[in-house]
Amino acid sequence: MLQSISVTDLEESGRTLACLLEGMAVASPPPQGQLQVLEEARPTLDYVLGEVAKRYASRPLPPSGVEEETLRQVVRLWSLMATNYGFVAQRYALEGGDGLNEHRSLLLQRRLRYHTLAMTEYFRARQEMPENLWLDLHKLYLSAERAGVAQTRVPDALNETWGAQSPLECYVAMLLTDAASPYSRTPREFIWVVRWAQRFAPYCTLQEGAVRESVNLYLLESDADHGLRPAVSVPPGATVRSLDTSKLASHIQAVVAQLKTGVSAASLGLGEDCVQPACARLLVSLYRPWGLASSGRKFPRRLIHGQVQVCTDPVAVAYFLTGKKFEQPEDQQIHYNDFTRTEAMLTLGERAEESDPSDEQLEARALALGYIQESWGVLDQSVAGFRLMRQEGESRIDHRQLIGVRPHPNERMLLAEISWLQFQQDGCLCAGISLMPGPPIVLPVRLIVPERSNVRERFRLGFLIPGVPSLKTEPSLIIPAGWYVSGRQLEVQGESLWKARMTHLLTRGANFDRISFAREEAIASPKIVR
Repeated sequence: MLQSISVTDLEESGRTLACLLEGMAVASPPPQGQLQVLEEARPTLDYVLGEVAKRYASRPLPPSGVEEETLRQVVRLWSLMATNYGFVAQRYALEGGDGLNEHRSLLLQRRLRYHTLAMTEYFRARQEMPENLWLDLHKLYLSAERAGVAQTRVPDALNETWGAQSPLECYVAMLLTDAASPYSRTPREFIWVVRWAQRFAPYCTLQEGAVRESVNLYLLESDADHGLRPAVSVPPGATVRSLDTSKLASHIQAVVAQLKTGVSAASLGLGEDCVQPACARLLVSLYRPWGLASSGRKFPRRLIHGQVQVCTDPVAVAYFLTGKKFEQPEDQQIHYNDFTRTEAMLTLGERAEESDPSDEQLEARALALGYIQESWGVLDQSVAGFRLMRQEGESRIDHRQLIGVRPHPNERMLLAEISWLQFQQDGCLCAGISLMPGPPIVLPVRLIVPERSNVRERFRLGFLIPGVPSLKTEPSLIIPAGWYVSGRQLEVQGESLWKARMTHLLTRGANFDRISFAREEAIASPKIVR
């Protein structure tokens, strides 16, 4: 049957593999033969499910979404592999002899591996982990410890770096993946995180109790339905273990140092697809949760209840900030494709109305233009942002998307970035919102292209984020995604036309670049004919 599988037809391949695994689970074949088939099926299953999972990896998957059935099929096949390896162990035990002792470490590693793969799919789809999956993982690992094989490595050709893995390393890799804030990662970053968790797991050890006294320490409760948690959130008197990452911290530092000297990521075991500077940037961001086992917050959160208004269209955000639409100088219509709106009506330079419109007039005009604000519930809040929940709404939401947030009806709208997304099992969407420092100012921008000096580029929507001395932040510009190149110049239309030279990329979002800049000379503005 395996020889007849064509990986070019993913649908048929999935059905054939499901039929094979279900058949072996109920047919009770001899354990040696069943184990051989499972081992031969692993590369094919890995490829097919990896390709199928791409259908829901690009954005958060609602539990009632079209691709939900695809997610369920992938999880089911990973789980069937774990179940079949468990049946092999049972049948070896029933046979007696040395079969179980000979294969015990491999069977436990494989069961752990496929259980963690099933769990990983929920991270990939940005869905809340179903109940008991963590508890089942803890039980599997404890069974490896009781059998005395937790640290016994077995061959694993699908482990890209080591070609082998122990049950402990498989377990730790899942703990690292969870600690890496998987719901805050882009699809590409998530693939790297999962791979690197396998790569770095051998540098960690599990210890009974806390390895040191620290409020920022991550601890593990084997009888709890979750992974690592900060020490401050663990109940007093709980039986805990700690993840010792002291060796990993030094190793990450060494890898980052080599990347900075130009050593390729592939030669360091990070993957052929890892490119700079994104690779080093992600690894540095993982140093704190992986190397220091720390999750301390810069700004404490406080539980509050209420509603905020969220606007997911930057063009509409600009309208709600200014209360009007503008005309562009020189009759050039602004293009907003970079902010995911092709029918944008926002323009630059229109006269302000004689009197400020009322809130009702603003809302009516916004609706006529197709500008929408959604009400989101507030779960908690800090100085830096919110944790929000949306029960209803259909606006497009992507990780690291630029949005507008109005904390109170009488307050000015603020710019924010979506830092993480997670659909709960009941269909509600939870999001972490990171606020940009300071009240934004709408400032149209356009690139200066020296090789096209005789052609005036069109203006695009931009924002100025003023610096906040108390937060030690400098002024920054929000420009369309993909514009940033160090040293490139912009024209910025404020009260006067001036130049800005890009200096550093602060954030690369889904639909924007946030940059630091150096302001240069003003430019004489052409006379505007109204």
